[in-house]
Amino acid sequence: CRADFESKYRELHKLGSGGFGSVFAGERLDDACNVAIKHIPWEKNGVEHQLINEVAIMVKVSQGNCPAVVSLLDCYELPEEVILVMERPVPSMDLHDYKEFHGGVLEEEEAKVILRQMVEASIQMHNSNVFHRDLKLKNILVETDHSYPKVRVIDFGCGCLVKEGPYNYYSGTFSKAPPEWHSSKGYSAEPTTVFHLGALLYSLLHRTSFHTLFYVARIKGFKWGLSEKCRHFLKSCLAENPDDRPSLEELLRHPCWQKEMTKVSKSLL
Repeated sequence: CRADFESKYRELHKLGSGGFGSVFAGERLDDACNVAIKHIPWEKNGVEHQLINEVAIMVKVSQGNCPAVVSLLDCYELPEEVILVMERPVPSMDLHDYKEFHGGVLEEEEAKVILRQMVEASIQMHNSNVFHRDLKLKNILVETDHSYPKVRVIDFGCGCLVKEGPYNYYSGTFSKAPPEWHSSKGYSAEPTTVFHLGALLYSLLHRTSFHTLFYVARIKGFKWGLSEKCRHFLKSCLAENPDDRPSLEELLRHPCWQKEMTKVSKSLL
C-alpha cells in the first residue's frame, strides 16, 4: 500500500516524464540510498505500454548478469498506479545531457568507449532474453565519478522478451525505427539492436540526431574526419538490409575497439 512506500522512501524532485509516467529522484529512508521512483498510472496500460510487462522485464534483467542495467529495487501495485523504485547512480546524467555538456558532440575515442560498453550491455540483455527496443541517448545514464564515462541502461517501457522471427508492432522511438520496419512493417530483435547501436554512435559523433529515413535517403552522411574503422562500424550497423548487419558478438570483435579499450582497461587497474 502507499503507506508502506512512504514509510520506506522519500520522494524528491522530478527527473523527467514521458508517455508512460513520471520519474522522481528519491532516497531510501533507512540508509539514504539514492533511488529513482517511477509512477505509472494504470490508465496508460494499453497496447502501447504493457505495464506488467515492464515490471517483468525489469525483474528479469535485475536477476540476470546485467551490471550495466539499473536494478529494480521495489515495486508497489496501488489501485491507481504502479510505483517502480530503481537504483539511481549519483553523480550521473543521461547521455543526451552528457553530450551537450561536452559541446554537443563527442570525440571519436570517447564515443567508442561508450559504445563498447553499450555493445556489452546489449549482449547481456539479449542473453537474459530481453529486447530493450528503445536504446537512445535519453535512455542511457553516464556515471561521472569514474576515470571514463561508465554507462547504465534505463527505461524498459518499450521492452519485450526476445523471440524468434519478426515483431509486427513497433514500440520505441519512430525516428530510429530500422529500415525494415518502414518497408515491411516487421523487424527482429538482434538486427534492430545493432541498428540502434549504430544510430547511437552516429548521434554521439554528430551535432544532429540520427533519423532513419534521412540516413536511408542519403540526406545525412558521416562527418569528415572519422577513422576508416569507425566509418566501417557505422556503415555495418546501419546497413539497410538487416541480413547485412553484424551480430552483437561480431560487433564486440570489431577492430575499432582496440586502442580505446586499452585505455579503459588501464583505468580499471
